[in-house]
Amino acid sequence: MVEDTKKEALSRLAGYSSVMLATVDANGPHVRPVTLIEYGNAYWIETGTASAKTAQIRNDPKIELCLTFTEGENSGYVRLSGRAEIVMDAAIRERISSHTEFFKDYWSGPEDPSFTLLHIIPAALEYMRPGEMEPHLFDF
Repeated sequence: MVEDTKKEALSRLAGYSSVMLATVDANGPHVRPVTLIEYGNAYWIETGTASAKTAQIRNDPKIELCLTFTEGENSGYVRLSGRAEIVMDAAIRERISSHTEFFKDYWSGPEDPSFTLLHIIPAALEYMRPGEMEPHLFDF
């Protein structure tokens, strides 16, 4: 049952998900929408090298992601906490960018210096089903 609930929560993050990404710097937390990519049993975010989130992750890789959703009149959420790792490996950058439908709308190729690939490494998961009052908590 517990493992089924964790799988249910993670299924909400399958494919492409519009999530809120939280990073932190000396001024505090910063939250913004991003597209989370689930591919190859891992999570990825493609972003600009000059973005504030990239600079914040370079200084402190701790992140949180939150996906909210509704079913009927009730809402729920999935939260992932962990860290983001900037990927420099050319083969991984090629594999993920060639998988992403919108990549070419923003970058000329995986070697584009304005492209940064983030590998999201989850540490904990929190899942609140619509209509429930207590979240389910999981470690990775």
